Amino acid sequence: MAPAARPAVRRLAALLVGAVLTTAALSGPLGERTAAAASPGGTAADKPVDYVVAVDQSASLGAGEIDREREAVNAIALGEPSNDSTMEVLGFASAEKVGQTAVDKVCPARTLDTVGREKIADCAAQLRRRSADEGAGTDFIEVVRQAVTDLRDRPAGTPRVLFLLTDGILDVDDSLKYKDLDEQSAQEAARSDLADALAGAADAQVQIWPLGFGDAREDVLRDMAAAGYQAGCRNIPGARPQARVVQAERLDGELQSTFAAARCLYHEEGDRQRPPGELTVRISPLATEGTIVVSKGDPAVTASYYAPDGREIKPSSSDQDSTYAFSGQGRATESLRITRPLAGRWKVRLDAPEGHRDRLATISVLWHGSVRSTISLSAYSPAAGSQVEMYVPILTRQETRLDKRDLKGIKVTGSLTGQGIDQEVRISLADDGAGPDENADDGRFSGTVTVPRTATGSLTFQSRVTAVGLTPDVRSQPAAVFTPNQRLEAVLGLGTARLHPGDSHEAGLTVDNTDSRARTVFLAFADTKGAGLRLEPQRVTVPAGTSGHRVTVRLSVGASGELSFPVTEKGSALGGKVVVTDEKGTVLDAKLLDTVTVSSKPGVIDRWGWLGALVLALAAAAGVVLVLLWLRRRAARRPRGTLVLEDTWGRELARHQVMPGRESWYRFDVVDTDSDSPRVQRADMGAWGMRRNPDGGADIRMPDGAVEENLAPGQGLRIGDDLVLKAVDDTTPPAPEESWSPYAAEAQHPEL
Repeated sequence: MAPAARPAVRRLAALLVGAVLTTAALSGPLGERTAAAASPGGTAADKPVDYVVAVDQSASLGAGEIDREREAVNAIALGEPSNDSTMEVLGFASAEKVGQTAVDKVCPARTLDTVGREKIADCAAQLRRRSADEGAGTDFIEVVRQAVTDLRDRPAGTPRVLFLLTDGILDVDDSLKYKDLDEQSAQEAARSDLADALAGAADAQVQIWPLGFGDAREDVLRDMAAAGYQAGCRNIPGARPQARVVQAERLDGELQSTFAAARCLYHEEGDRQRPPGELTVRISPLATEGTIVVSKGDPAVTASYYAPDGREIKPSSSDQDSTYAFSGQGRATESLRITRPLAGRWKVRLDAPEGHRDRLATISVLWHGSVRSTISLSAYSPAAGSQVEMYVPILTRQETRLDKRDLKGIKVTGSLTGQGIDQEVRISLADDGAGPDENADDGRFSGTVTVPRTATGSLTFQSRVTAVGLTPDVRSQPAAVFTPNQRLEAVLGLGTARLHPGDSHEAGLTVDNTDSRARTVFLAFADTKGAGLRLEPQRVTVPAGTSGHRVTVRLSVGASGELSFPVTEKGSALGGKVVVTDEKGTVLDAKLLDTVTVSSKPGVIDRWGWLGALVLALAAAAGVVLVLLWLRRRAARRPRGTLVLEDTWGRELARHQVMPGRESWYRFDVVDTDSDSPRVQRADMGAWGMRRNPDGGADIRMPDGAVEENLAPGQGLRIGDDLVLKAVDDTTPPAPEESWSPYAAEAQHPEL
């Protein structure tokens, strides 16, 4: 293998995690709502898949490359979303002598439950580079045959996928089965056998995803991918099996995005660096389930995970919205699978001991999700031949609007059908700044359609939102062709507003009732949970023969804790719409709520925030007290007072005032101990030391390093045969030299 290609092999682990999840949509078209996608118990990505990973073990591999292949196998086992999927690992090279086999069954097929994932990682360690005398060529034929044989035995209806990792091309020149043929005949026979093996894969409905590196030829691998079974996400470009070869200068981006599209999942890469340090990756607000994959390169590196709100996520973590599942901890590659993940930047902190900091660590996330939308029309009773504006805003599961990067890849289509319309009318919808934030991609798709002149009665406007990795969202909005004798009409003027929790906004409703009897119109939220939002009134009775009947409608916003969406200072546009209907449910008018934004008040805490503010205030007060106590305790440890030397009879021989200093030892020497005038002398490198403790006592360190701790003020410490050292709080300067000479007290000695 060329040395330049070796760094690129590090990308295979991430690529394969993505490629295996291709099956998220292979068992059901992305463009249709499947039973699993509609049921609370599962999504398309949870559907199982049976697959084989075939790993090149030929002699051209270096030790580093086989390590990367092992990591890639582990990454697949950890990243697979379904616990019911199965996985088998085959190692392959060639058989060149009697008794040799081209294929090693390294890991038999296992269900990828918790135990199975760990077992796959264990047995993948048996992958090895073959030596020249073991059969060291590259025989694609035998490994494809073996994989097809094993996958054919799996239950029908479950997708079958073969991943083929290789650093070379078909190399069977020394193969035992072609030894009696000349070179040209051998090559022709090998190509024919490979074609037969690939045809067998297509017949057994086995998809082939070759992943090459080093000297692998992309055209050859591409032909192999095309010869296998073709399946993928409907209407998604590049969703069918493909082949790529990783080159050193193409480490990121293209391959990852291609395989992400192929498996109908979103893939986003994060940071990369050598540990210790932090890696971050962003999870979109559209995600309903995601797997963060961390390739550490070394099992000794440990990872700690932090959600966007700063919480550390541990194996024992749980909350009302999300669930967490860790896999692969203690291995070179590990993952965290999250259901209903918190949107934003996730952080992974890497720690590594000395000697384990040379491998580059990477982070990425694979996710699938769902999107919500609604429909609003410029007219709900349009005349035949008139134009109607159709609006389709995109919402997240938290009922917030999307930013530009989340809209990438989302496709919105519309259609119009109804009485008198022979053929469906398609409506072109685009996010062209038609929303309240003009000239900006704001997630409100819009388009214009002309109602056919042949339309005579009821109409149905339909929208469809699709994207790779997203469960499609299909909405319908009934309407009706205007008739001259229409007796009840209504117009709702919602306007724009920027509200704070607890505020309200007044809108105007105008109703014409030319009927001979009183009529009732109803107001309600639609396509939104509406948690914390209130409309008053919700029912309006309009007298007969009334024109221009005006009613003030109040839209109220509850406290932030009552709302179903996050409230930030930047603000969140409301999702859904307000619908006005008659007694039969016929829509008279509707207005999108995205012209109303709810934001927090800068510097103001609402009633739901008082408890948190109180806790913070108490914590701050406690912190101040602790700091004061710490400062007091620290000050108490600073050297102070006076060191006094006495003889064993209690006569004071010398006094030394301690110079105030920091919290540390006060160094000194006791000198002239053999004379009649011993004394204490300050010395930066003194053999003795003194420090005070918070209880008021003193610690004395002696020349041999021993410490006499917590001597009470005035308590003596015997040093030598006839001297006593004391620490006292007295800071009175020593008397003049002639007055404190020991000879001045001899007349008072009891034995003299």
